[in-house]
Parts: sequence; C-alpha cells; structure tokens
Amino acid sequence: MHSLLLMIQFMTRYPVSGKIEFTAQHFIKGMKWMPLVGLLVGIPASLVVFFAEPLLGKPLASIFAIIMLIVVTGGLHLDGIGDTADGLFSYRSPEEMLRIMRDSTLGTNGVIAIILIILLQYLTVSAMPAKMAALALLAAPMMGRMAITWHAAVAPYARKEPGLGEFVNQTGIRQAAGATFFSMVILAALLAVWSPLWWNLILLFFFFFLVVIVMAILFAWYFIRIIGGITGDTIGATIELCETVVLLLIFLFWKHIL
Repeated sequence: MHSLLLMIQFMTRYPVSGKIEFTAQHFIKGMKWMPLVGLLVGIPASLVVFFAEPLLGKPLASIFAIIMLIVVTGGLHLDGIGDTADGLFSYRSPEEMLRIMRDSTLGTNGVIAIILIILLQYLTVSAMPAKMAALALLAAPMMGRMAITWHAAVAPYARKEPGLGEFVNQTGIRQAAGATFFSMVILAALLAVWSPLWWNLILLFFFFFLVVIVMAILFAWYFIRIIGGITGDTIGATIELCETVVLLLIFLFWKHIL
C-alpha cells in the first residue's frame, strides 16, 4: 500500500495524506501499480466526456476531458514529451541533447510536440460516441503507464548523475510482466462492465497491449542509440505517445470493426 500511495502522490495531483517516504525500494515496488495509477488518471476524464456530452455537446465535452487529464497529472508527462522533442530535434551531441532536455525553458519543437499530442487526443476522443470515448479514456492512461514499465526494463539510465530516471530504471522484466498482467485484469473488468459481449473484444484489446509494449521497447532502444539510454523525460514522452496511439486504435476499432 505504501508503494501505491507513493506512485499516486508522484504521478498525479491527487491529495495523499501523510508523509510518504521516497525510497528506491518503494518506487520499484510501486511500478507494478502503474496501471491502477493510470486508471485513476482516466476516471475523471471518462466521467466528464460521458456526462457532459448531453449538456455541452461532443466538442466541448471532449476538450474538457483532455483538460481533466492534464489537471490530474499536472501536465507532468506533457512536459516530458516537450523536453524530449527539444532535445532530439536539436540534432546535437548526446551530451548536449541531455542538457537541453534538462533545461526548464520550452523550445519551439517542444511546443509543437505538446500541441500535436493534445490535438490528436482531442480529435480521437471527439470523433467517438460518448460511451466509447469514456472507455478509451480509461484504457489509454492505464496502458500508457503500463508501457513505461517495459520502457524502463530494457534500457539503462542515460545520465551519469543521479536522477529520477535512475529509480525507474531499476524496474525489471518481472515488474513489467506484473504490471502487464494487472492491466489485463483491469481491462477485462472494464470490458465486462462496458459490454455483455466483452469476451469478443478481449483478444483485440490484448493486441493493443502488444502494440504499446512494442512501442515502449522500440522507443527505449531508439533512445539508447541516440542519447545512451532513457531519462525521466523519455518516460513521460512514452506515456503520452502510447496513450495517444491507444486512443487512435480504439477509434479505428469503433470506426471500422465495431
């Protein structure tokens, strides 16, 4: 329970009472709770899009849902994708890229990356019926946070000096597999509530799991080649990119299969 509260406190803006000791051991144990943290991130956005659409219409309900995702996380992962874009698209040496990524100033590439991610998320959510959008906004944050356990399990920490990514980087295949299994259990429960024919959908959503896991691993390998490993920023970028891809996959499923 301590490790779960630590992850909620760190990854979200939910108030957590009491002093939570931040240790590497608790942080590593907490990685298995990432899917549940993702579910907690998605619940407010899911409720907003489902209940606000009859009152506000789909466009406004969708933008408020995306805003809710940002509010719950404090924009933590958007900051990661912005910093990552600034570093990678500077086309400098690995050391200079890492320095740029740590710089608190957001550059043009970072702004563009953040705008594109928010725009893609909004367009996919607004294109789906409220019930499907509500499911997508529960599944995407959960899968995005599950994916980073694989991102961290296969790559070294890029920086020489200590940092948050060093804690995350101690995640192994065991924690990643545990988080994946936990995610599948949560997803099966969500689908069972969402549709009486949920067993017909479970294999398709397992394919979505495979897609984001492969994405997270490929991103990690790419960052190893470019900057020597992963950082806290690449972890945030991976969350946002995997979330967006899951939203797109669910939209395509609704549009062409369902």
